[in-house]
Amino acid sequence: MTTDAAAKAAASDYEALKQDIAKLRDDFQSLAGNSSKYVKGRSSTEFDKSVERGREYASKASEKAGSAKDYVETKVRENPMAAVGIAFGTGVLLAALRRK
Repeated sequence: MTTDAAAKAAASDYEALKQDIAKLRDDFQSLAGNSSKYVKGRSSTEFDKSVERGREYASKASEKAGSAKDYVETKVRENPMAAVGIAFGTGVLLAALRRK
């Protein structure tokens, strides 16, 4: 092989390599763009699921708090003197703890 033929082959290989690198760069840019869209979509979906789960927990907590309130009201109505005594004792205890 002559020097001119080797130079032409090297130039041809160099041009092919440049084209491959340009295509690879485009592929990476496309991948990065698609990945960011996927991550944004996935994050939005997970956020929506978390919000819904939070609403469910809040609803359950509200139900439990309502039933606890009803229970306490019932017990206070059944034993009003005991309720007053417990409230007074709790107040005295908290006042004593606060002084220290």
